[in-house]
Amino acid sequence: MNRLNAKPRLPWHNDFPLAPDQVATILAADLPELRGARVIELGDGWDYSTYLANDEWVFRFPKRRQCVRALAREKRMLDALAAPLQGDDIAIPHYHYHVLRPAKFALAYAGYPLLRGDPLSNHDMTSLDRIGLGRQLGGFLQRLHRAAPAPAPRIYHDELPSHILDFRQELDEIARVLPARLVAACRELFGKAPPPFSGAPLFQHGDLGAEHILVDPARGRIVGIIDWGDASWGNPVRDVVGLWTWGGDAAVTAAQSTWQHTLGSDDWSRLRFWGASYAIGCAYFGYKDGRDALYATALGWLERMYSAGQLSDPGTPDV
Repeated sequence: MNRLNAKPRLPWHNDFPLAPDQVATILAADLPELRGARVIELGDGWDYSTYLANDEWVFRFPKRRQCVRALAREKRMLDALAAPLQGDDIAIPHYHYHVLRPAKFALAYAGYPLLRGDPLSNHDMTSLDRIGLGRQLGGFLQRLHRAAPAPAPRIYHDELPSHILDFRQELDEIARVLPARLVAACRELFGKAPPPFSGAPLFQHGDLGAEHILVDPARGRIVGIIDWGDASWGNPVRDVVGLWTWGGDAAVTAAQSTWQHTLGSDDWSRLRFWGASYAIGCAYFGYKDGRDALYATALGWLERMYSAGQLSDPGTPDV
């Protein structure tokens, strides 16, 4: 093997790739009620490959061994949230299956009933009511905070500073394919990182990107939130980063009215800085993984932020 020409191992590399027919075989061996199930690939994320069985069950298969423990933790967290969030107008996954020792697969996997809806990232902010969605999400975040299944940590360190090196590296790796003006503005952004947050953390989803918010476009409502592996106590703005990246200041201002959490000027700077970094990360993932639609969406977000002056200065409000 010529190692000089080998492709670099990407962070979301799959050590255990599966085709739908292989998943059907795995399910049939472990779950008799799903013998003969129709299986299609539903999605492929950073840590899990996801498949849909009989248009009813979502199964998540870890892509690497280290993801097994995270999947078990996610199930425990969602089990603890099930009762306090029961009947909420925004659904969360409830794992029905957790196969610890599969007969025909190397790692534990889990499944839950399908939450129907489209990722918010698939829709332009002009096609949905961002004010209404912001208010709805803010109310959910307030209820989620009250439902925290674990006490707040006695000592909390802001997680944003530790991510900045990753954001810089992602920008460097796709700089050659981005418009030069965006690259220059993003580099200026990283020179103006906001000070670390030193206040009280909130219990949160922890990875609430626009791709994890499911909407019903016909009703203009959020109907579900998925991918809870990072749920924990953290920087209060983290759970509105995806909302801001998609819908701007107006969507987050609307969320504040029901979230019962008011952002100060430093919080807004952190939010816009993190939102721009999240958009860079989406562009990086989209480009490196060959997801043209995701790359185009992220590029559109960055263009909007550039036009508003928020890439050069995250303290700048929307125009």
